[in-house]
Amino acid sequence: MIEISLFFLFTIGIVNYYLNRGKKGVSPMSEELELERIIPFLEEKGGNHLSHLILLQDKDVYWAQGGKVLIAYKKIGNKLVVLGDPLGEEASIQAAIQEFNEYSKSLRLTPIFYQISSRFMHYYHDTGYRFLKLGEEAIVNLDYFTLEGKQGAKLRTRLNKFSRNSYTFNVINPPYSNDLLSELRVISDSWLGDQKEKGFSVVSFSEEYVSCFPIALLSDPEGNIVAFATLGNDYKKTINIDLMRKSSESPHGTMDVLFIHIFKWAKEHGYQHCSLGMAPLAHVGDSPFSFKKEKLARFAYLHGNSFYKFKGLKEFKSKFACTWEPKYLAYKKSFLPILVVQLLLLINSQPHPKLVVDKIKYLFKKAG
Repeated sequence: MIEISLFFLFTIGIVNYYLNRGKKGVSPMSEELELERIIPFLEEKGGNHLSHLILLQDKDVYWAQGGKVLIAYKKIGNKLVVLGDPLGEEASIQAAIQEFNEYSKSLRLTPIFYQISSRFMHYYHDTGYRFLKLGEEAIVNLDYFTLEGKQGAKLRTRLNKFSRNSYTFNVINPPYSNDLLSELRVISDSWLGDQKEKGFSVVSFSEEYVSCFPIALLSDPEGNIVAFATLGNDYKKTINIDLMRKSSESPHGTMDVLFIHIFKWAKEHGYQHCSLGMAPLAHVGDSPFSFKKEKLARFAYLHGNSFYKFKGLKEFKSKFACTWEPKYLAYKKSFLPILVVQLLLLINSQPHPKLVVDKIKYLFKKAG
């Protein structure tokens, strides 16, 4: 009990220090976000399941290896948290990881890589990183997805019902009118309710962001939009169902039907896979043999991020996903509980200090 109390006090102190400390100046090596440079780079080199989130414009960009590799990151406390794997020429990725590590050290900050794939784990390992599994990305193989047979019966019935009731689907491309953006804003606000938008690795609504992508729309018989989703991509053969919102008055099964239509549209347009994003905590810390740090992460995320119902999110994506790809946190030697709290702050848009303290008190009360 004494150990928990000391840990609690230490955590509160660290978080309050972070929230009240001044911001460091940006190094000249870290450039302003330049979309006119970033988008052509992604089109040439390709992105990943997170690269479209750079267009949220809430991150800084570091160009490594003479501009051959792009690293998107955000500072929180004494950490530089990179979103996903570095992007660019594969032959330069290992050197880019090492370069960013040295860059962070020059600022007396610690580099962290969030939601990396297993593809480059040996590069991180050789640069001194440890690993924590965060969850799994749900991927639909569009060549194999089908509504036929017993397995697809429920979804097939749902789709047919919406079709009989004259619901329509279409995909539109920017630029968009102010009237349309205002209509999407109303739907988004309806979906959010009294919840707050998130950031960094979780997409949030803004007119500027949704105007960067094609938008999939599901409309009722009167032509009113009941649900929408922005469609990002990795500039290869994978499309991402990104920002997805529905009206609070939409009928049951609306998102299922929207997703099915998107899969059909994507396959017709030459995409091979559709990413549904990560299911946080999927197969993390839920086994008696899990590492203690995985159980800690599961506890913190389950009780520190009430906006998402993790079990329900995993079950929803399991209706469609053919493949689950694990995603990891690559971190330097750190006090892991503090790191988890910092990540929660980063994703939750750094709430007011009192809200942070209240949330940590709640976590420790739950822990007993």
